[in-house]
Amino acid sequence: MKSAANYTPNLDEFISQCEVNYLLMLKLFPFLNIKSNQEKASNLNEGFCFEASAGQQIQFRLIDKAKYTTTFFVKLYPLNDEFRGTMNLMARVYHDAKLVEVMDQVGPKALKPKNKGNALKAEQTDEKRQLNRFLGESIKFCLTDCRQMSLES
Repeated sequence: MKSAANYTPNLDEFISQCEVNYLLMLKLFPFLNIKSNQEKASNLNEGFCFEASAGQQIQFRLIDKAKYTTTFFVKLYPLNDEFRGTMNLMARVYHDAKLVEVMDQVGPKALKPKNKGNALKAEQTDEKRQLNRFLGESIKFCLTDCRQMSLES
C-alpha cells in the first residue's frame, strides 16, 4: 500500500463512482430526473426511509433543491453497534454533470485510521473515495434488499 505522502487519487475512478451513484439515485428517486415534470418533484425536507428485513435502515432527507443540484442528508442505521451508532452523510446530486458526490460525513467519523500516526488526523487519504463507494453500495442495498417505508417529518 502506498504511503499517504505518495497517494495520488484516481480521478477517473472517482468520477466513475459519482456517475454510477447518479444512475442509482435516479432509480431510487425517479423525481430527480430533470426531464421529468418539476411539479412532481418532492418537497424540501421530505424524508424517505428504506428498511431491510433484518432491521437495517437507511433514511434520505431532501434538504436543498436548486436548478442544477439537489442535496440529501443520508442517515444509515447499522444492524449492530459495530460503527458506534448511525453514520450520517451529506450527498449532493449534480443534475447537469450527472454525478452524485458525498460532500461530507456528519457526526462521529466511522472510518478508522490506517495507522497510529494517522490517528490524530480524522480523515484517511482516500476517505472521499471510500465514502462515495459506500454511498453507492448503500443505494444498491436500498434498491435490491429494502422496502420503502414512510418517514415522519
